[in-house]
Amino acid sequence: MSTPPTNVGSPSGLSLRPLPDMDRGEREAARRFCLGVIEEFYGIAYRADWHADLDSLLKDNPRCWFAAPHRGAYWTVVNGAGEIVATAGIYRLDWKPNLSAAFADRYPQPQDIAQLVRVYVRQDQRGRGIGRWLNAVAEVEARRLAYATLYLHANTDTARTIAFWRSRGFESFASAEGTTHFDKTLTPEG
Repeated sequence: MSTPPTNVGSPSGLSLRPLPDMDRGEREAARRFCLGVIEEFYGIAYRADWHADLDSLLKDNPRCWFAAPHRGAYWTVVNGAGEIVATAGIYRLDWKPNLSAAFADRYPQPQDIAQLVRVYVRQDQRGRGIGRWLNAVAEVEARRLAYATLYLHANTDTARTIAFWRSRGFESFASAEGTTHFDKTLTPEG
């Protein structure tokens, strides 16, 4: 995996840590961070079927959804004290068979669709441009990994989140069971 594009509007005082540079302890901390945000923001406790991607962070490359050999990527953003303040990742849509099946007409080759996931920013760090930065980093990496489409979904009840993704150029194409589905065509950089 190449070095992530840290020059894409990085907020001051923060560092980007890509998955290959993380040791087991950092991966465990990233998993805990994400599960904590999910619990706090959505009120959802750990579920193996919903959080298998986070569990895969603790596995070796052949079983880690975010590993470069699988055309995946994962980042944490840390402050000067080494605390995680944000995360983001991408992996192939075919890691999620239910989503692949639900959108088979739209995405007949789900292994060629990148899913943007776990874009979480710690509450006290919101409004600093971290989400925009992580989105830009993920888009650059998805292009580098030869994806032409970036998919994501968000809770329909989170108006600010929905507005954020629309402001980043994502278009909603479906909404059901409290979830809004978005995608974005990734144009090659000139």
